[in-house]
Amino acid sequence: MARQAGALDAACGCRFIRDAVGGTLSDDDFARYLLIEESFVLTAARVLGRVVWDSTTWETLLPSARSLTNLVTDQRSYFGALRDRWPVSEDEATRTAARAAVLSDVVLAQVREGGRPAAVTGMLAAETMYARWCTAAAAAPQAARSRRQPDLQAWIDLHTQPEFLGQVTALEADVDRLGEDVADDGDLDRWFAGVLEAEIAFHDAVRS
Repeated sequence: MARQAGALDAACGCRFIRDAVGGTLSDDDFARYLLIEESFVLTAARVLGRVVWDSTTWETLLPSARSLTNLVTDQRSYFGALRDRWPVSEDEATRTAARAAVLSDVVLAQVREGGRPAAVTGMLAAETMYARWCTAAAAAPQAARSRRQPDLQAWIDLHTQPEFLGQVTALEADVDRLGEDVADDGDLDRWFAGVLEAEIAFHDAVRS
């Protein structure tokens, strides 16, 4: 993880995250974000399903099974409750989704290439990024927090709870255990950095 400190800094410094942390994210950008993030939650669920399928012990299976359960329950309910409140026109939704497709494309391609090791490494990159920026947002000055849309604050809150942070810790432990399952440590760096680079393009997609 220390080797990817620069990549994490870059991903957490993208404009969407700066605006979300600072309380200056526009309503239109947030609406577009909800659209693409809900779509990526489906991708993440598929990836974690692959991790569960390829896990051969309870120790390696249960953390990802819990994460998968969170995606298909709490997070799916979050987005479902907001669709009518944050509408996006059909044309704008199509354009935004096309710009944001890079993240799912990269993650799924890595899983096809590297199987379970690529899946857990990519998920660690994405979830570490979210743990970091949402923790920063939770600790932002009151003035910034008071400017945020309550629905955005609720999303941040989901990613600062012990359950989510524990899932990130479990992913890190899983990657640390990969050992001989990955012939080249460079693959781990490539998968991790590749997801973070795609995360920047994904979050930039909310710009009109």
